[in-house]
Amino acid sequence: MNKHELPAGDPGNSPDSIPVQLSNSPEISRRTLLRVAAVSPLALAAAGPAGAQEVLALRRKRRKRDPLDRDAGTWQTWLAPSVAALRPPIYPRGLPVGREIKELITLQRQRSDATNAIVQFWDAQGGVPAWNQILLEKVKQAKTDPVLTARALALFHTAMADATIAVWDAKFRYRRLAPMRQDRRIRSLSSVDRTLYSYPSEHAAVAAAAATVLNYLYPTGTVVLGGEARTWDSLATEAAESRLWAGANYRSDLVAAFQMGQAIGLLAVQRGLSDGSSAVWDSVNQPGRLVGPEYWVPTPPANAFPPLHPLAGYWKPWLMASGDQFRPGLPEIMQGEFPNAAILAQTQEVKDFVDAIPQNPHYLTIAQFWADGAGTVTPPGHWMEIARQHLANSKWSAPRAARALAMLGVGVADSAICCWDSKYAFWVPRPITLIRTLSDQPFYDPAFLTPVVTPPFPSYTSGHSTFSGCSANVLEYLFPGGTATDALGQTVGFAAAADQAALSRVYGGIHYRADSDDGLTAGHSIADLVVARARQDGAD
Repeated sequence: MNKHELPAGDPGNSPDSIPVQLSNSPEISRRTLLRVAAVSPLALAAAGPAGAQEVLALRRKRRKRDPLDRDAGTWQTWLAPSVAALRPPIYPRGLPVGREIKELITLQRQRSDATNAIVQFWDAQGGVPAWNQILLEKVKQAKTDPVLTARALALFHTAMADATIAVWDAKFRYRRLAPMRQDRRIRSLSSVDRTLYSYPSEHAAVAAAAATVLNYLYPTGTVVLGGEARTWDSLATEAAESRLWAGANYRSDLVAAFQMGQAIGLLAVQRGLSDGSSAVWDSVNQPGRLVGPEYWVPTPPANAFPPLHPLAGYWKPWLMASGDQFRPGLPEIMQGEFPNAAILAQTQEVKDFVDAIPQNPHYLTIAQFWADGAGTVTPPGHWMEIARQHLANSKWSAPRAARALAMLGVGVADSAICCWDSKYAFWVPRPITLIRTLSDQPFYDPAFLTPVVTPPFPSYTSGHSTFSGCSANVLEYLFPGGTATDALGQTVGFAAAADQAALSRVYGGIHYRADSDDGLTAGHSIADLVVARARQDGAD
């Protein structure tokens, strides 16, 4: 296994042994404060005008929603067969609650700039956006590839979504008043509606679910934040105990929620262990590989082999019936005698774009902006960051925010499976191979190199395009009329951003037009599955 990849199978120890615990007394270090300051604040996405009447009607409908989403405990889950089975016992009454109030008052007297910064970092939407930000930071540091990133985002965000659903089920069953409503001496620092019940704590449940999944995905890993290496468990403890500093939850709220979150996180781990991602391709015998002058070969400058994740098309999808559900027919560029007119024309287009970069530098700007290569958040993460920007401006409840990121996570995970199925069904060669080898063609250049490094796997279809087509349509459903910033700094709609992302791969010299067009189409089909589920999950 490549040292920069996420482990796909055995997490290194039994899921039952993954420890996530609360400390007895919250402590804030100088390094922790530096870490919070170092993580960039969430940028607010510009609100674009909604032209269509359908968009306006949908916005009006959504503005009428209950901001607390009191019915979220009834929403459809992704992993848990029943939230009732996860429901904690009735919260402690009498003397223990009195002691807990005393603890909150004591901590309130000890607040500082450091503790207030911690509260603010984790406060919004149950800490879901903060955890998304932390995972993507780890993706950058570990140089995780896009396929494993997409898989991680789905496991991670479905666990947090189910955690919030389970918490809301218990909150509105037990109806425990928040501390500031039980004792006037307590001054809450939380932005959460004071009428929301406190037991159990959504922040603690989300934290426990997130840390449990992260301990599986990166079992020996830490994430460096503000120059400090932090373990997943220490971050989970901090996220939960920030609610004590905030005066927003009792300790018993946290303890009950931690147990719920861990249980749900283990469900995600179990799914990960059984999704087929641990299967190993026989790179010696190379089963399923198509060999010949018309098929993929390793590409310069690295000429890496074996290709990346040749079995990913067989992984267990989330919403698709199978990895080949949206596999296109034999692409036009591969029909008939090789090379046919279609692939020659599209190869010439690629060469023309690359040759034109000195006169049209915006081609390179677009290619590099959307490249999202090793050491970045990757293409799935790029769209997650766009989603997180919109969440920051939404003021949604924790369950609704978690649902949104779970929808996007599942969409990009299935997009990876769908795209990689096509790649290894057809083994289409990259443009660089034709440009360097077809000496009888006008585009022939034996020294040709692409301005964006050609990835080590077949060309058709484009992963960027599939991720982008799916993400744009899911985001349009979640945030009608929403916008993104494109490579040229312009504010554009989601669809326009996805189109530019797809075309960027042609500008970068690594994909044919057919790769990008058909990838977008497949992504749109996967988004249709995501939206269809969303329309029936009880949240709308």
